[in-house]
Amino acid sequence: MSNLKNEEKKSDSIERWVFEISDFASNVKWSYDGMFVAVALVSGPIKIFNSKNGEEKTLDGHEFGTMEISWSPDNSKLASVGQDGHVKIWNVKTQKITKTLKGGSQWVEHVSWSPNGDYIASAAGKILKIWSSDGNLFQEYKEHPSTITAFQWNANGTEIATTSYGKILIFLIGVDEPKTTLPYPSSLVSLSWHSSGKWIVAGTQEGSLGGWELPPTDDSHFEINGYETKVTHLSWSKNGRNLASAGGSMIVIWDFSGKGPEGKEAKVLRDDRRITQMSYQNNGDLLVSGTKDGSILFWRPTVPEKPRLVFEVDGAISQLEWSKDGSSLVVCSEDGKVRIWKSPRG
Repeated sequence: MSNLKNEEKKSDSIERWVFEISDFASNVKWSYDGMFVAVALVSGPIKIFNSKNGEEKTLDGHEFGTMEISWSPDNSKLASVGQDGHVKIWNVKTQKITKTLKGGSQWVEHVSWSPNGDYIASAAGKILKIWSSDGNLFQEYKEHPSTITAFQWNANGTEIATTSYGKILIFLIGVDEPKTTLPYPSSLVSLSWHSSGKWIVAGTQEGSLGGWELPPTDDSHFEINGYETKVTHLSWSKNGRNLASAGGSMIVIWDFSGKGPEGKEAKVLRDDRRITQMSYQNNGDLLVSGTKDGSILFWRPTVPEKPRLVFEVDGAISQLEWSKDGSSLVVCSEDGKVRIWKSPRG
């Protein structure tokens, strides 16, 4: 096992920046061009780090805490939401707010810029709001039976799916009523939509997966049980064939080729460490997981018996994300550090 604490001065495996933030990172996002990493802090500020030269900027963020952030596809703006009930749009170059929007009566939990750059989605409680990219309210959806736990745009930004207790709703932007309703008798906590739009999968509080082939038919639904804990993390492989799902100390990888995972044997990556974060590499073959004990494990799922590399830091892993091209990884840990690494070789 490699120990990062012993490799801070020299490493032939990865190159990195290490930034001190002395705070808990609630969310982290790469810009589309891989130049910048934005980190939202629970105390409110938003840190932006230049991955090429190490320069740092600070946005004021949100009073009482920033919860989520999202880059515009042209890399010039950042949307953020927080405990003050606002959605804010920032000009990254000037570090100034261009628009402050009323996202909710209390806190706003989720925000995401559409892949086509036309819209910003925000969720506060049971209400989903769609804003134009210049900050005008375009649409408001109040169909949700309980708090929206997750949402995701489709690949071209024309539809958005949400999870709440007992159902997934899919909305076509510009249409008031849901396009598709997918009932599921459980509390849904995570969501992942295949880039082709063919599959949509949700993880549950009760330790299972619910999935659908789209458009739904009477026999297009499947359910997979047996996870140790709630399924909080879902990630598709770069070729879209496999879905990695994490719950407890195991990562389970399902084959979605052909007619999907039913009847197929899953691959299980197990290391007995409680998983806090997990993601497939974009445009690469690695899968990375972060754990409660401060370990970062790099896996090659084709060889599931053990991790390819293991590094350790001084705090639980709170956030991690690959850059869009898969060449770099950002890791935030509860020891108050942000690390930007080059993808390991070998």
